Amino acid sequence: MPPGGYQPYGAPMPPGGERANFGIRLGAYLLDGLLYGLLSLVFVIPGIILIASAFENCATVERFDGTSRIVCPDGEPAVGLIVGGAVLIAVGLLFVWFLFLRAMGKTGQTWGGRIVGVKVIDNRTGLPIGFWRALGRTVFASLFSGFFYLGYLWMLWDDQKQTWQDKVVSSAVVKV
Repeated sequence: MPPGGYQPYGAPMPPGGERANFGIRLGAYLLDGLLYGLLSLVFVIPGIILIASAFENCATVERFDGTSRIVCPDGEPAVGLIVGGAVLIAVGLLFVWFLFLRAMGKTGQTWGGRIVGVKVIDNRTGLPIGFWRALGRTVFASLFSGFFYLGYLWMLWDDQKQTWQDKVVSSAVVKV
């Protein structure tokens, strides 16, 4: 970087430092998917086991026409186990999502971001974006940026290296 903290094109260095490139951001994204996904299994696997145990006394009966159906004794499947398993899965996934959003909002770094050395910051101040903007950024990314992945790829030709979700909440991803 030239003296005086300016980028080659004469624009001042953005708050927080050098913008992260596509490859490093993709690495953080993939690591987050893996690590937070593994944590979610702590809730999903027991939930599936609960749901499956609701059908413990049921049997599959083959019909003459080649189809089959599940036949259960009275009181089966156990609705309480199905509901309990579904609630465990839902609460667990919400908890993992909360941990992800809290990390992004409070420090700017999710687990994947910490490993690859990037963080999400406010584009104007260089500070973390907070929980609610992290939520908005994540929801927008899930709903709109994934459309043909155009929102994610946008950073490849954007002069600020921002994706659509970055633009919506005025954030940037920088190297740390």
